[in-house]
Parts: sequence; structure tokens; C-alpha cells
Amino acid sequence: MDSKIYNLVGDEFELGYRHQDLWGWEIAFAFFFGEVGTGFFFFSAIYGFTAGMILGWIMAAVCKPIALFMHLGQPKRFWRAIMGLRHSWISRGVFFTIFFTGFGFIHIINHAWPFLSQNLTSFVFVVTMVSCLGVMIYLGFVLSYSPAIPLWNSGIMPILSVLYGCLGGTTLVLLFGYHTFLTPEAAQTVKIMELVLVCFTFISLLSFLHGATYVGSAGNKSVKLLLKEKFAPWFIPAVIIVGILMSSMLMYYGSVSVVVLLVIAIAELIGDIGLKILLFKAGTFEPVLSHSRF
Repeated sequence: MDSKIYNLVGDEFELGYRHQDLWGWEIAFAFFFGEVGTGFFFFSAIYGFTAGMILGWIMAAVCKPIALFMHLGQPKRFWRAIMGLRHSWISRGVFFTIFFTGFGFIHIINHAWPFLSQNLTSFVFVVTMVSCLGVMIYLGFVLSYSPAIPLWNSGIMPILSVLYGCLGGTTLVLLFGYHTFLTPEAAQTVKIMELVLVCFTFISLLSFLHGATYVGSAGNKSVKLLLKEKFAPWFIPAVIIVGILMSSMLMYYGSVSVVVLLVIAIAELIGDIGLKILLFKAGTFEPVLSHSRF
């Protein structure tokens, strides 16, 4: 049996791959703000950086919901999203976001003007940090539970989500903390951490693309769109060259200065948002009918 090679088709009555068009740039930015915001908050809380916690909280608790509301067709029904905790990662994500928003706010206020007992302070801190990780990882699980789109249907997606969130968080902490609240030893530790995260992110990204190639014909087509065809002029320069290679080379070989750290931060954030936008654009459905000839 010789299987037919399908083409990308739009709304035409023709057999082939079709792009998903339900999730666009609004969801991509919501994922971006959620991951980077909670990552920035997480590492800022570890080092006691109040301004970083505030900025991270605003990104995850304000900018992320705004992007989601821009996507919703019926914003007044958003409350229904939390009704399926047992079977929906979207509901679990709303749950984590609510906890992060509330406990993160309390932690910021208590850190600036202590008013809680030591036990309550520790409790709020732990719940906030767990909520940060929950927000980061749920975004990946939302996509991985999408069997209709083989590109997204990967167990590596939650890992990528956490890695990009932590990478963005460490990058921003190092940028804002250089010559301020970070000691030279702490700055070196964060730099090494960031290099390790870049390496793990690159390996996970390659594993993700390799796995998607063999999930199904639509997964294979999506990977080709990213690496060889329609989206390659964006994916390879923005995500691979700028987001991974350029940032890691500057971090390893570049002199530690505010200018270099700013360039690294911009490069990594470009790679992050670029990946999210292109994942949505390259997501394709399998052909509705099989077509082969004997």
C-alpha cells in the first residue's frame, strides 16, 4: 500500500491537513505571561526581591487573564472553567492561578510590611511557591492533552513549559539583581543555573520535535512546517538561533554587564514567545479521511 502525501488545505472541500485556528496569539501571550511571570516571581521570592515579585505577579495575575479574556467569546462565562477540576487541566490551571494571585499578593505585602506570624509566613510562602509551579506546569498539560493535534500531544510539553518559565525567571532576576541585591557569588550561581536551564531546554525542545515527527502524519507535517517549510524562516532564527544559541553563547563567553544581560534577556524572551506563537500556528489536524491506493 502506497500512502498519499497530503497538502495543507484551508476551508476547501479537499482532503488534507488543516491548521487549528481556535487558539491564536492571545493564548500564546497568556501562556508567555503565565510562565515567565510565575518564574520571575518564584526566583525573586527566593532572593527576597520585592520589585521582581510585584512585576512577576502583575504578569501572571493581570496580563495573563487580560490576554485570556481577549480570546474568550463569552467572558461572562469564565467562571465555568473551574468546574472540572477532576478531568480538566484548564480548570486546574484556573485553580492554581487563583491561589497564586491571592497568596502571592499576601506574600508580597507581608514581605514589605511583615504582619503575619512566622508559621503563617512560612505557610503563605510554601503555598505561593507551589502555586507558581502549578501555573507553569499546567500550561504545558493543557496542550499535551490535545490528541486531535499531534504536535501538542506530547509528555515533554509540561517539561518545556516549566523550563521556559524558570529560564525567564532566572534571566530577569540576574538582569535586575546584577550589582543590586545579588552578591557576586549569588550572581554566579544564577548564571550557572541559567546555562544549565538553556541546555536542558534545548535538549527538551529537540526531543519534543523528534517525538512529534513520529506521532502521526500531521505531527510530521507540523515539524516540517517549523523546520523546513512555511514557519522555518521564523522558527529557526527566533527560537533556535536567538532564543537558544545566541543567549547561551553570550551567557558563557560574554562579559557580565548590564548591556550583555539585557541582550540575553531580550533574546531568551524572543525565543520563548516565538515558540508559543509558532506552536499554535503549526498545529495541524490529521486528514478526516484516510486516502491510499493499492
